[in-house]
Amino acid sequence: MSEKLLPADDATVAVTANSIAATGVLVFNENGILTYGDAVARSFMPPASKAADEPVTLIDIAGLFPKLDLSQDGGIDCRIDSRWLRIGLHRTPEFATMIQLVDITDLKQSEGTLVDARDMAILADRAKSEFLANMTHELRTPLNAVIGFAEVLHDELFGPLGSPEYKDFVNDIHNSGRHLLAIIDDILDLSKIEVGHRDLKPEIMDVAGTISSAARMIERRAQAAGLTLVLEPNAELPLLNGEERSVKQIVLNLMSNAVKFTDSGGNITVTAAINSDGGLDLAVTDNGIGIEKSDQQRIFTPFVQVDTGRPAQSNGAGLGLSLVKSLADMHDADVAIDSTINVGTTITIRFPAKTLVQRANTQ
Repeated sequence: MSEKLLPADDATVAVTANSIAATGVLVFNENGILTYGDAVARSFMPPASKAADEPVTLIDIAGLFPKLDLSQDGGIDCRIDSRWLRIGLHRTPEFATMIQLVDITDLKQSEGTLVDARDMAILADRAKSEFLANMTHELRTPLNAVIGFAEVLHDELFGPLGSPEYKDFVNDIHNSGRHLLAIIDDILDLSKIEVGHRDLKPEIMDVAGTISSAARMIERRAQAAGLTLVLEPNAELPLLNGEERSVKQIVLNLMSNAVKFTDSGGNITVTAAINSDGGLDLAVTDNGIGIEKSDQQRIFTPFVQVDTGRPAQSNGAGLGLSLVKSLADMHDADVAIDSTINVGTTITIRFPAKTLVQRANTQ
């Protein structure tokens, strides 16, 4: 077959040699007989099996590339020995049929390398998540024991400790233990979500009641920080088909973050209302220090902490908002943030309409 292919001119060969991917062209007339084939195309073809005086036809091409549909425009990727070719076919009234052959061996090798790298990254990330899940589970047992013993010492169940300073040390041990346990619980939840071991257990829940329950857990911290906590859920809200523990954790994490970054005398407001799409918007608003535009998406990444210039407000491991985002995603809810420096921040969780359940008419 190769003996019947016509050589390309020097200019064509030079251009092809400098191209990113070598390209050859075959042209067949209306009778399916080859009338033109350049040198690059010849290099792609296997050795001829026909007599030198026999013309090359589309039937020969069909034998070489059986997956190529010769009846219509289109193309395929085909492996010939160690090379990959991208074969495109175009039918025109002038030429009858033109076939373009492009050497994509380097592209395929690059794709393979990227796929291997992606698979290795996925495996490494999964191994990391499984390790964290197992490790945090193992850490919780001794840490709970430390917290329990600190409470026994604080309450002096077996008699007085002696020096008053001991009680201060015990309080520090207890508070530090509770803080570390909260971080471990967040890591455990994130790790379970990442490896697919965290399944939702949805139930029909009252959003207003869940907000009130979460607020009671943060109320003392807010008061101690000199903040006013305002709850404004619509009393006539539909019920939500979601996991109450997760929704409470979302609200609690958002309020905790607002308390951390709002100065004394500020306000934190929690609202819940039906939006224009028929879904539920659950929002926490503060009039705190705000977040720079460039940081507003980064804060939802695990372990990312924004530099506020206030060391006292940098406590934590940067997991609260990333956990909010993960739990919202599990509910098919979107997370939106609106923040202005020195004005305040609103973070809204938008539950889709399909998650809402209308209340029964009691009248």
